[in-house]
Amino acid sequence: MRITENMMTAMYNRNLQRNVANLASSNLKLTSQRQYNHVSEDPAAAAKAFTVRDQIARSEEHINTVKNAAAASGSAAGELDTADSNIATINSILETVFEKATRAGGASSQDSLDAIAEELGGLKEEILQTMNARYGDKFLFSGSANGEAPFTLDADGNLLFNGKAVDAYDPDDPATHFNENKPVYLDIGFGTYASGTNTAGTGIRISTSGVDVLGYGTDDQGLPNNLYSLIGKMEGQLKDGDKSGAMDTLTQLKKKQSNISIATSEIGTREKLLDRTKDRLESGLVNLKETQKNLEAVSVETEAVNNKSYETAWMVTLQLGSSIIPPSIFDFMK
Repeated sequence: MRITENMMTAMYNRNLQRNVANLASSNLKLTSQRQYNHVSEDPAAAAKAFTVRDQIARSEEHINTVKNAAAASGSAAGELDTADSNIATINSILETVFEKATRAGGASSQDSLDAIAEELGGLKEEILQTMNARYGDKFLFSGSANGEAPFTLDADGNLLFNGKAVDAYDPDDPATHFNENKPVYLDIGFGTYASGTNTAGTGIRISTSGVDVLGYGTDDQGLPNNLYSLIGKMEGQLKDGDKSGAMDTLTQLKKKQSNISIATSEIGTREKLLDRTKDRLESGLVNLKETQKNLEAVSVETEAVNNKSYETAWMVTLQLGSSIIPPSIFDFMK
């Protein structure tokens, strides 16, 4: 087969263009430190990288959600941490109530009983204020209706939860049920149902019901289960000089303190779950970023060697050009 000068020139130009393209691509990789800068360069790797990027974004979002729900960094406490702190405050107030009421048992005058009753009234109001605590723009203990203060008083001073009388609760009467006391679940990476609604199977319960903490309804003897109402009852008994009745109410109040322990235990369990979930998500995020690096990042050392090879090939090609391409009239005009 005869090889003409035109064929040699065409082959030379193709090799020169290829070497120039290789060198330019290598230079761009070293500058950007990416294996590819356009999807068309490696569609398969780009598709995998986009998927990993989406997973990284979701993981970072869930990590931020978990931090906000449990205990955020810095000085701002998370929602569960704040709820736990407020319940601890309620427990501390109760201990003070027990101390004051016990002292009332040994009081020798009505003036002393009245003074203690006044103190109990103040502590009772502290409980009400604590149970109406906010976290950000929502109320901590209002269940799913967190836009308004959950606990209020009616004209007679009876405690209401989201507008329903706490002591009037009857399990057999739906009209007395707290319909807004629905749990609120948070998506922390477990996934959601097709409806997009988080449930116990797809998220973690982030809300804490105020009536579950304070108690609701009445017991078999008709006494209120609610801590606030029991303190109010004891306050009235002391004002009436009924020390014996106040001591009986104190006994009932101490029994109901278990509501506080249960609420604290539940929050602690959820906080531990959030901590484990946060560790899992952060570990997964490290792995995802390593995968992203393998898919997108270029090895500078390896690419530097390749770049030197491309540069050498380009220079050799240029040198060969003088012997392959015949001189033109412009060469003689120099």
